[in-house]
Amino acid sequence: MRTNIIAHRGSRSTHPENTLEAFSEAIRVKSDGIELDVHLSKDGEVVVIHDETTNRTTGVAGIVAEMSLAELKELDAGSFFSPNFAASKIPTLVEVLELLDQVGFNGILNIELKTDKTAYVGIVQKVYRFVQAKSRNYSVVYSSFNYDTLIEMKKIDDQNQIALLFETNNRNLIELDGCYPVEAWHPHYKWAKLRLLNEVPNLPMRVWTVNDSDDIRYFIKAKVAAIITDYPERALEIRATMVVEEKV
Repeated sequence: MRTNIIAHRGSRSTHPENTLEAFSEAIRVKSDGIELDVHLSKDGEVVVIHDETTNRTTGVAGIVAEMSLAELKELDAGSFFSPNFAASKIPTLVEVLELLDQVGFNGILNIELKTDKTAYVGIVQKVYRFVQAKSRNYSVVYSSFNYDTLIEMKKIDDQNQIALLFETNNRNLIELDGCYPVEAWHPHYKWAKLRLLNEVPNLPMRVWTVNDSDDIRYFIKAKVAAIITDYPERALEIRATMVVEEKV
């Protein structure tokens, strides 16, 4: 089994995270998948940003849930990474989906719903509706640390693929609410490293955030379903080298 390489918040090591530029770069280097994070703005727009606040990635103090899309769009979401990206903006989920359509992306899109700290009323329905509106060539998996959100996603459509995000034991479940099967685990790499040699359910394991070259090699050799990394190009090069080494 080939281990897929999923770009964490896009190609975060080379471009400002969760921007169209970062996602475009992840596509350019031929990542097998893209991971992104979604919140709701004050006026109910699904926006792609990791934190509940704008402080870290824009340099402007603000709470995403208390700002309108227009206010969020005024912010510079790239200069924190490099002055070369001063024109980068916080994208909406729809804008990212349109980008994937334009380039014919055919990998995995991992949408993390950031509802573990802020209760965004209606975000599950909106995300689902936007995804369903697209005639897409890629697969979609919904992940979250908030398992109630994933249950809600299953209640909307039991065909939705859900993945549990976790760092510790007792969160590694195989079903939710006694009836909703889990399609994958997305554990922290330290948790996964301790348990790969033990008996685990036959579920795809997509491990985050795997950046160290030795760790990348370790998990590829272990044949996990995927690694989620800030360095997709590096990981892809390592995987290619390992394939060559196996053939020698």
